Amino acid sequence: MISAEIMGQWQQLDASHMLQNILQAPRRGRLHFEKGLVSAYASHEKSPHQILVCGMGGSGSTGDFFQALCSQSEVPILVHKTPDLPVWVNSETLVICVSYSGNTAETLGCLVQAQQKGAALHLLTSGGTMLELANAHGISHVELDGGLPPRAALFDMLFALMGSLCHLDYLHLDKGLFRRVLDYTEKLATDWKLDPSQQVPFPFTLAQQLHEKTVHIWGRSGGADTLALRWKNQLAENAKILGFAATLPELNHNEIVPLCHNKAPQRSVVYLGLAPEISAFDAISLELVAEHVASTHQVLAEGRSDAERLFYLLYLADFVSVYLAYLYAVDPTPIAAIDTLKERMERVQS
Repeated sequence: MISAEIMGQWQQLDASHMLQNILQAPRRGRLHFEKGLVSAYASHEKSPHQILVCGMGGSGSTGDFFQALCSQSEVPILVHKTPDLPVWVNSETLVICVSYSGNTAETLGCLVQAQQKGAALHLLTSGGTMLELANAHGISHVELDGGLPPRAALFDMLFALMGSLCHLDYLHLDKGLFRRVLDYTEKLATDWKLDPSQQVPFPFTLAQQLHEKTVHIWGRSGGADTLALRWKNQLAENAKILGFAATLPELNHNEIVPLCHNKAPQRSVVYLGLAPEISAFDAISLELVAEHVASTHQVLAEGRSDAERLFYLLYLADFVSVYLAYLYAVDPTPIAAIDTLKERMERVQS
């Protein structure tokens, strides 16, 4: 158990209420799903040849998980995280631009180029230049509520996007499934919340085991690799620690060599599994690396559907990263280096 005194210290540390933002994510996701249904993408008569989702940071994660959730799509879906559009984008492409602030330079650059190429457009933003362009040019969009760090607004952006595209038959999306996912994650929020009167929840126990360790996150290609990247990014921004994301089976042909070269008591490996059981091949990799690192952790998703299992591991990253921030005695919200970087980039552009 965690004492009320320590809980109070962590609440003071978390001055911008990152944990509260995370706990409220399913509720906000539900509101934004309904908002997306109302602001549905004004589709053309025929399906596009391909869909390109443009975004950076937390907004870019929306594209990653949209791609993972659209596994039955009849149209290829790609995610783009640079300021220059691929040369193949044309009038047969649906370009989805996601910028929570509406002022992300790279994403705005993609938006302008997509307009010039005659691509179909759909936007997600809470304001800024992107919302101004959407209103001025009559571009299909969903207006998000705003006011959060983008990494804490993934549920807002992702469910707004899913809601706004649910009517597209070629994506094969199920409105009822997403509502059930939100019910499930609301339950997880209750189970994973810190409470001085209860035993510590699983995410906090895992955070304790990863404290003072260099964390390597492994995910198998096909969905868990996207989760590994999200975990790395959440550890970086919330806990302010450098982690590493790698994909199985590819890591068996490169990264496993330095991990097994010497004993590394400061390293821990977290295996993210979407299947109920770990595969025999992945088990061999973990057994091999376990002889050289401090610990390995098999985190297998729970849930009744593929989507619920995906969100189990996605949501878990939020809690583990914030609880690690508490253990490191850092405020999870500030991202000083990114703020400084953006300021310097703005000076160069001006």
